[in-house]
Amino acid sequence: MGGALSAGCGKAPTIPASMYNNGNPIPITAAARQRRYILSVPPNYDNTKPHRLVIAWHQRDGNDKQMYQQNFYWLKEIPEAASSTIFVAPNGEKNGAPCTGTGNGESSCGWPDSNGSNVALADAVVAQIEENFCIDKNKIFANGWSYGGSMSYRTACSRPQGGAGTWGVRAVAVYNGAAQLSAGTCMPSKQVAFYASHGTTDDILGYDGGVSMAQTYAGLNSCTWMTPTRATGSHVCTNVMGCKTGYPVEFCSFVGGHTPDPRDGGQRWQPQEVWKFFSQF
Repeated sequence: MGGALSAGCGKAPTIPASMYNNGNPIPITAAARQRRYILSVPPNYDNTKPHRLVIAWHQRDGNDKQMYQQNFYWLKEIPEAASSTIFVAPNGEKNGAPCTGTGNGESSCGWPDSNGSNVALADAVVAQIEENFCIDKNKIFANGWSYGGSMSYRTACSRPQGGAGTWGVRAVAVYNGAAQLSAGTCMPSKQVAFYASHGTTDDILGYDGGVSMAQTYAGLNSCTWMTPTRATGSHVCTNVMGCKTGYPVEFCSFVGGHTPDPRDGGQRWQPQEVWKFFSQF
């Protein structure tokens, strides 16, 4: 069926159906530590059809359960995404240990570099999903807000397609992120399609830092950089010109603060923008 398809294509998953689509964490070992993630599979799942895989990294003070309740940054609320995509939400760390909270969010739970343990968690989760489900290995994505946005940036840096790992992301979406939070010593060096958004009045992680991350990937993707238009009313998305075919860079500016869910006149817009960006691949 082609080299881009995962080992799970054509096979029944060994992960029991009782362990997903219900918000219950699945235990997994990564970097010799007990971690967990939450899994959502389309109700019409067909093991002969390749699916996209989207990793949702939660923010500081969040957790995997919150990502499930938010429908993975609301992407799963888009019918086309819900029917074609497998979503996973890994759970973070705090104080040098895996987070274990069982509520909606957990204080101080985030993504410290911890010697690459969270990249190791992504490796373990992706390997387990690819073994159990039919994934198009060329259509793996990551998104996240704040600390989770920074972890998405780290994923692009550490696991680009064609990089050192056994898998790689085709594109990432970073919402109000900052490179320094999770990047560790990783310096981006390979092309990844890159979407970012940032609020112009963000007083937690500054707007210019969000622009800077987009500029880094614009350089890697051979784009002709120009500072994206800064919103003064409704959100404004700038598609950076001249990028290598297949490696676009888009930056969406909005008037607002530190939020994963900006609105125009009360209307949610970001999931549609991100899905449009991801689904072009």
